[in-house]
Amino acid sequence: MPHKNPLDPESPAFVSTGILRGQVTTFYQPYRGIRGVALELAPGNMNTLSDTTGAFTLRNIPEGEYTLFARHKSFASDSMRITVERENSARLTFQLDALPKITGLTGRTFHVNNLPPEENVDFALFEARVEDPDGRADIAKVWMQIEGNARTDTLRETSQTGVYDLKLFGNDFANGSLHSILGRRLRFMASDRLGKRSTIEELLLFRIIDPPPEILSPKERAPADSIRPKLAWTRLPSTFAFTYHVRVERIASGIPTLVWERMAIPEAETFVRVDRALARGEHRWTIAVVDEFGNTSTSTPAAFVVR
Repeated sequence: MPHKNPLDPESPAFVSTGILRGQVTTFYQPYRGIRGVALELAPGNMNTLSDTTGAFTLRNIPEGEYTLFARHKSFASDSMRITVERENSARLTFQLDALPKITGLTGRTFHVNNLPPEENVDFALFEARVEDPDGRADIAKVWMQIEGNARTDTLRETSQTGVYDLKLFGNDFANGSLHSILGRRLRFMASDRLGKRSTIEELLLFRIIDPPPEILSPKERAPADSIRPKLAWTRLPSTFAFTYHVRVERIASGIPTLVWERMAIPEAETFVRVDRALARGEHRWTIAVVDEFGNTSTSTPAAFVVR
């Protein structure tokens, strides 16, 4: 009698199959299940997704040797070689390492004019916000590479949770200027303790504000016009939107202490009057230009005396 039932082992159409069951969890304790992991069997092009507990099942797999891949965009991929045997239900476990992710990135330039003998300073400040589902302790390194430059600079962890920063000065470069990196792609990456890397995030610096605004009066230790002095400067001609930021410091025993400041002064203004009485003695003040992205250029300090 012919055997035509494909479930009959003696049938020519019979295919011996097995089942794969398993779970995908996080790499570290408490080993939480990961939902939405793509499980792909090769060869054969069989696939499924893990459920809310990380569990998965693949059925009716012909006997043989395969590679099972586990992939998720937020985790490092993994794979394992397996053997499927007839009527055998294998149980497998993947533990996937969560990838660090750069969730925020800023870059600002600063030009600061100093009094001699100190030199003027140009620097750029970069800040990266980095997250890792495996915990902040799993973030091993955050770094930046400059397009067309072999150097790599490491960002340091700040006191603010998940924030890393890097300060680069103009004299860090061969030509002594930050202008060499304007318009170049700055590539930021993070890696974890297992060496797994985040996707690359890019940033462009496009402006260094130079020269800074020029102070008109008071300066050179001239007497102020009152205990609430008028501070005047030359309007900075520019093709971009900006505001002014004025700071006044009192000098006592050679130590400066901030006593007054005014931010977000409209670019059309050329003076401001201090709206509180200043103590008698020596003071100094600066005016800075700040654009909408936080790029800043600060004048040389000017001294005056309140009598």
